[in-house]
Amino acid sequence: MTAQPLPATRPLDDAAALTPRPAVLGRRTAVAALLVGATLNLAEALIGRIVGQGASVEGSLEAWAARPTLAAVGLAVGTVAVPFLLLALVAMAQLVRPRMPRLGTMATVLGYVGSLGFLGIHAVSIIDYAAVDQPDRAAMVALLEAAQNSTLALLIVVPFMLGMAGSVLLSSIGFLRTRVVPIWIPVTLLLFLVLDFGPFSTGPIDPHWLFVAASVGLAYGIAKRTDRQWWTGRTPDEATS
Repeated sequence: MTAQPLPATRPLDDAAALTPRPAVLGRRTAVAALLVGATLNLAEALIGRIVGQGASVEGSLEAWAARPTLAAVGLAVGTVAVPFLLLALVAMAQLVRPRMPRLGTMATVLGYVGSLGFLGIHAVSIIDYAAVDQPDRAAMVALLEAAQNSTLALLIVVPFMLGMAGSVLLSSIGFLRTRVVPIWIPVTLLLFLVLDFGPFSTGPIDPHWLFVAASVGLAYGIAKRTDRQWWTGRTPDEATS
């Protein structure tokens, strides 16, 4: 009696790897969120530069008082951008989740946390904007500065900083390790993080242009995929090889 060779399991493993696993959001929604979220976020940053709002509460109130309509438009655009940015972060994480599920899941969770913090920052900014028309400007500045320097303010700032930056960082690491997108995309995202969240002066060039460039590249890559490739984390090149 001779031993029979065991059947190869590799084809079964490949078939299992190709089994569609529905993503958190659809492919077309991901493309739209990346494009709209990045564009609105850039628009808010550029409007803020035009308005000339300062780093201090007093400087911001003076700048908003000088251009109240444009300042209001900037706050509105930035607030509307938040849900699109949330979906954009989820889309980034989805690209790496099939191959790196723990990292992708953590990036998704941080994206939700960061978006809540970002929404809180815009809510506080809207309250600050309402202080422009108050007669006692000095009293309002003192009140707003006390609120921003309080311990409770960390409940907004910390989730925003750790969540948004952490989600983009983890997705960028996933892109570098899985190579599901061209390498220039994670490099651009990492450069954006350094310039936007770091203590560096970017001069007249706003770093949000880098986020827009990376988002356009990601949107293009997702649009080229089929729904099955989007679900399974496959790239168009892998599908034809």
